[in-house]
Amino acid sequence: MPPDPKNPHTDNIKRFDDAAAQWEEKPQRVLLARKVAEAIRRAIPLTETMRILEYGCGTGMLSRSLSPQVKNILAVDTSPQMLEVLRQKAGEEKISNIKTLSHDLSATPLPDNGFDLVMSSMTLHHIPDIETVLERLFTSLNPGGFLAVADLVTEDGSFHEDNTGVAHHGINPETIRAILTKNGGQDITVQEIHAIEKPQGTGGKHRTYPIFLAWCKKG
Repeated sequence: MPPDPKNPHTDNIKRFDDAAAQWEEKPQRVLLARKVAEAIRRAIPLTETMRILEYGCGTGMLSRSLSPQVKNILAVDTSPQMLEVLRQKAGEEKISNIKTLSHDLSATPLPDNGFDLVMSSMTLHHIPDIETVLERLFTSLNPGGFLAVADLVTEDGSFHEDNTGVAHHGINPETIRAILTKNGGQDITVQEIHAIEKPQGTGGKHRTYPIFLAWCKKG
């Protein structure tokens, strides 16, 4: 069954709120965050003066990983409970340069801008209007800043056990490339950075789902 982009927004937030406390208990999620962080470090010259925005941060695994290398990070999500877990874990890990914001970028632009890097991981396939969100992320960047988005490559709907709240069965990387080009992105690069393996059926078979990172510089 195809995803229904008309699922109530509040229901989607509740699903993530309910999952927040156990979010990092799945090793696949932890590994994916590490792979995305490693790919961003390779692709983008991080410096201690950088202001970073992460949209769809969840419990902040990506932001927490990159925090030692940058000045500060604004971690944004629509789920208050995900942000609460992020704050708890940042406190436990003695991270002081991450601030949180509950905000739906698909509804309204960000109240802040002037970022040197905007990043998002495994968020776009939950958002019906990808183009508007990417345009608003571009707007929040300083000239010469970087945008990096990681997501699931287009699949047949079998990745999620429950497709409720899923707006797209993965994302075509070329769609992202076209949107970045439209917004004036320079030096656009798309690269497969990881693959998630999941069991299929009861016969012991597994299926691999590629993850891509797309990044560019704002002209």
